[in-house]
Amino acid sequence: MRMRTAWVVLALPLLAGSTSQRPAADGEAKKFRLELHVPDQGGIYFSAWDGNPVITDHDASDGKTVTYRRRYVWDDQCTWEAAETLVPEARDRYAYTYRERPLSCPKGAAAEVGETTPRDGSVTVHPTRLAKPNTPLVAWARGWEPGH
Repeated sequence: MRMRTAWVVLALPLLAGSTSQRPAADGEAKKFRLELHVPDQGGIYFSAWDGNPVITDHDASDGKTVTYRRRYVWDDQCTWEAAETLVPEARDRYAYTYRERPLSCPKGAAAEVGETTPRDGSVTVHPTRLAKPNTPLVAWARGWEPGH
């Protein structure tokens, strides 16, 4: 009886360390999934949240503002940039703003600046074990690249 008790006592720490909920080891990269919370409203948005989870390697505890930029060629033939700015409010929360601006237009074209669709909201930060790369801070919006 004593031998079984000793074996269980020795095995428990090993079993506890093998669960999938264990914290990241010192050498392991931490990952976070950012969840966007915005009101339902009409408009077209060129967002890092384009149907895929937004993944990053830090939460908001560093106090740094993060901006995701998506470039696209709009119907006016101008190249635009959508900026999603995240300002830390707490370790697990950012204030969110979405704004669009024209970057350049071909000769003879004019940006349709009256067509922008701003929105505000928040982003919550959630630890994740998703094995996905970090979402790029700057990218072309899929399907809205030059020549597409």
